Amino acid sequence: MELYRQISIKPLSTSGEEARYLLSCGGHHYEANGLVVELLRSLQEEPDREAAIARFVRGHGAGRYTPEQVAEAVGRTIDPLLEEQEERKTFLYQRELLSAEAVDRFSDRLGFLFRLPVMLPVLALGVAADVWFFATTADLLEFDNYMNLYTAVGLLLFMLLSSFIHELGHASACKHFGVRHGGVGFGLYLNFPVLYTDVSEVWALGRGQRCVVNVAGVYFQVYCLLALLCVYAATGNDLVRYLVLALNLGFLMTLNPFFKFDGYWLASDLLGVPNLRQRSREWLGYVWKRLRGRTSPKPYLLTVRRAERYGLLVYSVVVNVFMGYYFLWVIPKFLFDFVKSFPDEVESLIIYLSNGVTPPFALLRNIGSQLLFLALIAFMAVNLVRPWVRKKRSSKSTRNT
Repeated sequence: MELYRQISIKPLSTSGEEARYLLSCGGHHYEANGLVVELLRSLQEEPDREAAIARFVRGHGAGRYTPEQVAEAVGRTIDPLLEEQEERKTFLYQRELLSAEAVDRFSDRLGFLFRLPVMLPVLALGVAADVWFFATTADLLEFDNYMNLYTAVGLLLFMLLSSFIHELGHASACKHFGVRHGGVGFGLYLNFPVLYTDVSEVWALGRGQRCVVNVAGVYFQVYCLLALLCVYAATGNDLVRYLVLALNLGFLMTLNPFFKFDGYWLASDLLGVPNLRQRSREWLGYVWKRLRGRTSPKPYLLTVRRAERYGLLVYSVVVNVFMGYYFLWVIPKFLFDFVKSFPDEVESLIIYLSNGVTPPFALLRNIGSQLLFLALIAFMAVNLVRPWVRKKRSSKSTRNT
């Protein structure tokens, strides 16, 4: 049937013991097993729904599935793919800054940088040069004597440029492997402001190619790193040292596997486990129910190959411990320290200003960074609570009617 031919079917590269497939429709992508794909192909190839259901029932032998059961499965698993889907939001707030067409002007020309004879030597040289920088630089983390407003603005502008180059790397890698990419936008993930590029089409690639797309942003930033290290080796300039340190801090942030940055998607593809965060929570829920003597469906962890199974097990434990640490310790500690020290810092600022004295940059930096972090936490909390409040109001309205 023409209606179901809108859904494309491709193999999905995972570490599962059973074959998995990627279903795509209307710009959305879904993971499916072989049984769902067999049913979908029947719907695509037969002239009407009744004939497709009858074909599927015959193919599995009399008595295994009834036409009513198959029809119910179609309505539950396949028909929703054809409906207009609500946009899935990875970010609490997002806005596109550059369209895909605008980014094409760069990504079309830079795909050659992902040829292995180019990429591997650059990455190796970048790692070696970075190790040299950290091993030989004196007063590596000395800031107080040199940091001022102009330096801070320079760091901010550099990080914005570096972030754009990072996103350009993801887009160029997509072009190299022959899949489309979206535009570059600004988003707020939890309480982190980030730039992003829509690369959801990479699910059609193999795991190795997806891993290259995941590291492509850092790879492009390595070119910036090498240029900065050359300048620093020639001049020893402190501002350049700050830029190198800021770039390395960015690497640590983006490659960590706990938040949904590049490191998370890299871990997902290395393990061959789509929806990695969900699957890690799923296993913990399974263990908890078993400890309480309750039955539970087999989690995804127990359906993957042995090597990836141990990797997913370790990830499940570590990531949930880390998220608990972040939300139950880091944020509460910040709020406690903020209440304790912020009034004194504001009082100091008022004293400086009332006496016509320029406040120290360190004081302004502390006040500004704390207010920014507090605002991001508040924004995160409001956006996390808002859907729950809407759901409560909706259910209350339904009961009243």
